[in-house]
Amino acid sequence: MSLTRDPKKYQKDFSATVSLDDGRVLACEKDVAQLTELKLDTLEGAMAFIGEDVARDAGMRMTYRVEAENEVWFLKVHKKIPWRSRFSLAGQWVVSPGHREWDSANMMRRNGFDVPQPVAFGESTNFLSCPRLSFVITREIKGPTLDVFLAGGYPELDGLSAQQVRLQIIEDLAGMIKRFHVSGYFHKDLYCCHLIVAAHEYEHDKRWGQPHFIDLERVVRERNPHHRWFVKDLSALNFSAPSSVSLTDRWRFLKNYLPSYTLTGRKKWARAIIAKTIKIASHTPKYK
Repeated sequence: MSLTRDPKKYQKDFSATVSLDDGRVLACEKDVAQLTELKLDTLEGAMAFIGEDVARDAGMRMTYRVEAENEVWFLKVHKKIPWRSRFSLAGQWVVSPGHREWDSANMMRRNGFDVPQPVAFGESTNFLSCPRLSFVITREIKGPTLDVFLAGGYPELDGLSAQQVRLQIIEDLAGMIKRFHVSGYFHKDLYCCHLIVAAHEYEHDKRWGQPHFIDLERVVRERNPHHRWFVKDLSALNFSAPSSVSLTDRWRFLKNYLPSYTLTGRKKWARAIIAKTIKIASHTPKYK
């Protein structure tokens, strides 16, 4: 089954929200009691949170794995955004990183994309600039990242040969990313580690897995997005794909992503992707 599916069929249910902490926090109403118990119902409480289970330390951005009642949440805290960065967003995105991730998650859910379910976000008061402090909480998506999922080779499925599974996964991923881009979205950090392969959520969905987009802080949707952002997304996927994904697999992915293009047109895209992949490889990551 291709991931070029009807978005309306897969639209998510939305929970009622409530404003907390004098308007600085917006949360799903059903989660308020748990947020209060964990002292995450205020901006001050979220900023002061110190958890033992650190999912990622990126300097001014910390992500904690939080044990909530019968589930796991991820708390992403943004602290001390530099003044230059705060005012460079004025007039374009005068919202915090936490707010942007909350909006991106809800917007993508409305369009039928699989993303973590938002729990709450909060931000400090701003004046003609991006708020300096913010946080966002999302529910855990259980499953391996795409690179881990594919690292040992393509999985086996009952009734399908290894080659059939390989073709299905490539076709589905290309279709999903194509629909994402055709809808006007680009991720800006679309590495394989930012796709989680979860188990099926729907009984009628018989695919190999249900990939979810995560880390949505930089996701943008534009009416006329620039070609280079699509190339950047595809290059990030290409760079981060494990060695089990062969050159033939990568070319087949591009063919499925660009079904109406001629061979010459696909080669032009491939050259741009390879060039950007080389640039990505030359960068030394500041945080891991």
